[in-house]
Amino acid sequence: MTKSENQPTISDRTTDASSELAQALDTKQFFLVYQPTIDLQTNAFAGVESLIRWRHPIRGDLGPEQFLAELERSGEIVAVGRWALRAACAQGATWYERGFRFPVSVNIAIKQFGDDLFNQDVTAALSTSSLDPSLLILEFPFSVLLNDDGSVASRLESLRLQGVRLAIDDLRPSDTALATLEMFPISVLKLDRHFIAELPASKAADAFVQALVQVAKVRKLQIIASGVEDTEQRNQLQSDEVDVGQGFLFSQPREAADIDRFLENFSIFSGKPL
Repeated sequence: MTKSENQPTISDRTTDASSELAQALDTKQFFLVYQPTIDLQTNAFAGVESLIRWRHPIRGDLGPEQFLAELERSGEIVAVGRWALRAACAQGATWYERGFRFPVSVNIAIKQFGDDLFNQDVTAALSTSSLDPSLLILEFPFSVLLNDDGSVASRLESLRLQGVRLAIDDLRPSDTALATLEMFPISVLKLDRHFIAELPASKAADAFVQALVQVAKVRKLQIIASGVEDTEQRNQLQSDEVDVGQGFLFSQPREAADIDRFLENFSIFSGKPL
């Protein structure tokens, strides 16, 4: 994900940020880009993660770091997240119809998951798009699993029963309660990009990866490493038997039409379906 670190966020502006964001949804200013994931053991195309962008009429294309916090604060994240889920499912179904068989990941915010209608939103997005549920991965922050009173596990299990795959996003060594994962129907663990940046120099970081891989093997979980930026990181993750990598080493996030060209040019899949 490209970041514009020194640009002001929407909350820095004097305009009514909530109203501006709501208008952006109504006028279709939001759009999705997709970042490929690559199988580290076979170099095969493994899927895509959908990422939201805002085509602001004055400021140009904005990354989520410039407006996501205000979406959360205003509560608009629920409506925008619902739109993003539907859009990603529709695009995934389009790729499926073209013969491509790979999963599409969608990030789910805490407030979005906490909405009473979230599970129904997932059902509706799958039904409307006709996307195979097994090709949808929902990514949740680790914090969603903490302090569960029983409702989180129940709601996640309901999603699993629909056939959807569930992932924990941005996992890092500070999330030490990995035993917590055994209480939930999680099938994918995603390592935080800031943690991956420490490889291969950090022995502590590598030890954590190796330990996590052993847990994943026992529980039959897939591990995805985010933010893979260079071949040394890739080689270390491959040696540690991490399943999938994602980052600028492989591809920047692309709009759907560019993903189509990426697939056409990806040598492993030249002329055959995913």
